[in-house]
Amino acid sequence: MSAAAPRAGGRVVELVAERSLDVVEREVPEPGPGEARVRIRAVGICGTDVHGYLGRSDRLPMTLGHDAVGIVDALGADADAEHGTADDVTPAVTVGDRVTIDPTVRCGVCGSCRAGLPQVCSGGGYLGMTATGTMADYLTVPVGNLVPVADGVSDVAATVLEPIAVALHLLDRVGAFSPPARIAHVIGGGPLGVLLGQTLGVFGWAVTVHEPQAYRRIVAASAGLSVAEPGQVTPDSAPVLIVETSATAPGVQLARTLATPGSTIGLVGRAPADFTSAEILLKELSVLGVRAGVGQYPAAIDLVARGLVTPLITVSHEFALDAASEAFAAVTDPAREVMRAVLLAEPTPERSTEGNTP
Repeated sequence: MSAAAPRAGGRVVELVAERSLDVVEREVPEPGPGEARVRIRAVGICGTDVHGYLGRSDRLPMTLGHDAVGIVDALGADADAEHGTADDVTPAVTVGDRVTIDPTVRCGVCGSCRAGLPQVCSGGGYLGMTATGTMADYLTVPVGNLVPVADGVSDVAATVLEPIAVALHLLDRVGAFSPPARIAHVIGGGPLGVLLGQTLGVFGWAVTVHEPQAYRRIVAASAGLSVAEPGQVTPDSAPVLIVETSATAPGVQLARTLATPGSTIGLVGRAPADFTSAEILLKELSVLGVRAGVGQYPAAIDLVARGLVTPLITVSHEFALDAASEAFAAVTDPAREVMRAVLLAEPTPERSTEGNTP
């Protein structure tokens, strides 16, 4: 793919320093060859965005955001010939289509891309982390990164598709490493953990979500999941699947406790802790990195459209795009108990945009 790096325009939310955001006006970019310009309607604030806001961003200034929905506003030259994801499962898009954006940017020519592993592309990036993100009025992206959103999936629901796509990628990664009993422990009951657990449940897994915060356990339970406080569950004797989503040292420690011999561990959160080679060897653990959900967005949308996974259950607050600073302050304030916040670039009259629940 020869498209240029993503470019944002109109109102753009820029992270300029730790805990400091500016909303600036930028020229609306024109899509180049193989690109589309998307008019963003809504953007979800993910845990990764919060990490960047709290000082873990590798570059400043940076436009955060990767969970977004919008309208195809313009197509560059040859864009109709560039559609499709890495495995060509995405239908062509046209101007006026409502789409989500697969945030994995890939070069298409490196060894990883040629091997069908664009999520580890050496020349690509990820929106909102290593490439310009979606917290803006407009964004140009390779047209192959666009996925049409079904009419039955609302704008707000479409801002929480990444956890479902990640879960589907996890299942692909687990494959032959799947424990026979299909018992899974998900560490962390944020939006990622809840929707990942719900997705595993669709495919026949018995899931327990481990979460220290009561309000998150309530959301997980309302999603039909078994919930537990950390340390409340005795480790199984048989091999299990453990998915670490919390990105915390205590989360990794809990995963170690639950990891019975022969278990499989999926690392989704980037935690400041790790497993030792000795325990992996002596317990014969299978440890899998699960990075992004590239190529899985059509299937994720289908699960939501059929009502099998319910991302709206995780959205607790909405804010206008101009109120990004207020939104991030709320998300990082434990007293506010924000499960998931959404920035609305195009608020509709019937929806509140100042921190209320949907």
